[in-house]
Amino acid sequence: MTAPTPQRTSRMASIEAMGFTGIIFAVLTLIGVEMVRAMPDWSADHATVEQWFSQSGNRTRLTAVVLIMVVASIALLWFIGTLRRRLGTGEDQLFATVFLGSGLLLIGILLTSVAAFAAPATIAQRLSPAAAADAYPASHGLGMILMTVIAPRISAVFMLSLANLARITRAFPRWLTLLSTAAALFMLIAVTTSIHIAWVLPAWALIIGIYIVTRRKHLVAE
Repeated sequence: MTAPTPQRTSRMASIEAMGFTGIIFAVLTLIGVEMVRAMPDWSADHATVEQWFSQSGNRTRLTAVVLIMVVASIALLWFIGTLRRRLGTGEDQLFATVFLGSGLLLIGILLTSVAAFAAPATIAQRLSPAAAADAYPASHGLGMILMTVIAPRISAVFMLSLANLARITRAFPRWLTLLSTAAALFMLIAVTTSIHIAWVLPAWALIIGIYIVTRRKHLVAE
């Protein structure tokens, strides 16, 4: 076995460090999803929603969700770069293009969905809680559709393309490739409007991130 050069060792060590971006994305996204779950249900009446938005703490919480998801999206962007660097130059151009494109599209969808969730808080602040309650069904509905219907399908494409790239380049072990494929197929065919489906992507990213961070010796030896 050829001994790794200092340059290659440094490169692999940087990949290991950047694996933390996947962990950061996962943790922040899970926190953001749980904070969104604390919002009134779709079936909540006008008075309940108006009262909820009349409390400054709830409006501040939604502002915090926006900031959390912005940071999470930036972490996801860096994580995509980390994964592509981990895959190396042997990646297939077709799957690599789909992987990058779906990742960027996913970031846009996540940011749009959280903006839809938080829009009533801005309306309540600028106009009135009653106006926020009027806009709530449409705004919250848009956020839920983006997060529970559209985002999972784009996430499935994202995961499947990475699974195929990992299979071609052997950048990840077989069990991780199979796990990515299974998670992607689940998100692709699942018919639900439950926000719990939004847990799958960050959970997957957490596993990938932890694997990269904890496999320094394996990376350096390759």
